[in-house]
Amino acid sequence: MNKKENIRKREIQNLVLMIIITAIIGLLTLFAYFAKGKDHYIKYNENSQIDYKVYLKENDFYDKNYLEKGKGYIASLIDSISTNFTYNIKFSEEISYKYSYRIAVEVDVQDGKNDSNIYHFTENLVEHNLSSNTGNLEINEDIVIKYENYNNIISRFKEIYDLSNTDCTLNAYLYVNIQDIDKSNTTSLVDKKVSSLAIPLTLNTVSIDIGNNIITNNHNQFELSKAENNEWILAVSAIFLMISAVYVIILVRYIEKTKTAQMVYEKEIKSILSNYDSYIQKINGTYDIGTSQVLKIETFNDMLEIRDTLKQPILMLENEAKDGSFFIIPATNSIIYTYALRVVDIKAKMDGKEIPTYDITEIAHSDFMKRKKYTDEYIKDQITMTSSMPTVDERNVIKGSKDKNTNLYDQLEKTTSFDLREIRKAKKEMDKKKK
Repeated sequence: MNKKENIRKREIQNLVLMIIITAIIGLLTLFAYFAKGKDHYIKYNENSQIDYKVYLKENDFYDKNYLEKGKGYIASLIDSISTNFTYNIKFSEEISYKYSYRIAVEVDVQDGKNDSNIYHFTENLVEHNLSSNTGNLEINEDIVIKYENYNNIISRFKEIYDLSNTDCTLNAYLYVNIQDIDKSNTTSLVDKKVSSLAIPLTLNTVSIDIGNNIITNNHNQFELSKAENNEWILAVSAIFLMISAVYVIILVRYIEKTKTAQMVYEKEIKSILSNYDSYIQKINGTYDIGTSQVLKIETFNDMLEIRDTLKQPILMLENEAKDGSFFIIPATNSIIYTYALRVVDIKAKMDGKEIPTYDITEIAHSDFMKRKKYTDEYIKDQITMTSSMPTVDERNVIKGSKDKNTNLYDQLEKTTSFDLREIRKAKKEMDKKKK
């Protein structure tokens, strides 16, 4: 590989590298743009629970001072209710947010006929102010509900206003408030009632109900807000992809501009041998065509069709300079088919010039023509080689090849395997030297 080809190879490698780098940057930024622009959801699971014990006043009937949950209770014996509220939420991703919560007792007096609310008041037993948090959240609070106090208040209210047909209830709720979630406008977790406890008032016996808003493995999700304007990412991606495209154009033009006919020739020969190696038989030396009629074929594909028809191998000879190859199919003793692939033809085509014709005798004497000295020894070798090939015409048989009196050049002219113009020129030069 000469210096010019080395420079060409290095320039092509540099251009390819720039294409790869700019294309990768452009594609990565494009993917980043679409990733940021996609709807993105955060999944979360919630769990809430309530546990309680009913503490009793001193009495002569119960051994313990409290009763477990899930039983019936005599209202006049209830002193207080010890309650435990728990809540946890787990997010699919670690996010930042602010939260607060409260446990409120709400007392309601409703008309037993039409369920309209007659009296209502609320009292917060626990209040946790707004604070920041990251990741999952767990709440665990113990409170004591003074049942007797609330029961006395409502009993007095009913007595004062002579209310007989009423439904009176004490409800305890855990409210959780999660807000300012990263890039989200969700309101589903704002001041959310996550658990409740319902306790009847002013009755002789009561049972405590845990509300149906208890949450267990509740699969939910909320959408993150659309990211801020990311058009600049798209612009960066477009710029790098355009740069990559420009480099591709430059590379193609550079390859076309700097490629040589020799490169095209070598590529074509490599392709032919790679695809049709089983059809081709390479031969060395010379091939004596005798007086056969030579039919020149325009394309190698046509040679393949002829080969398929005649069931004959394709013979290939390449000259010493590696700039020309001849493909031959001997049809009969009087006809042969040839296809020539030469650098000179390719260069003419690249330059837009007429493709020069070739003399089939180039096949046999291509190496002979390159020698500057036409020595008697070399000519003898050529005559011996040529005369040893099968002849197809009696007129073309070289006679007297062993006759020492026969002029070598005269004998060489009797074969069609060499360019007679070159031989005559060499003979004149030899005659001059003899004089």
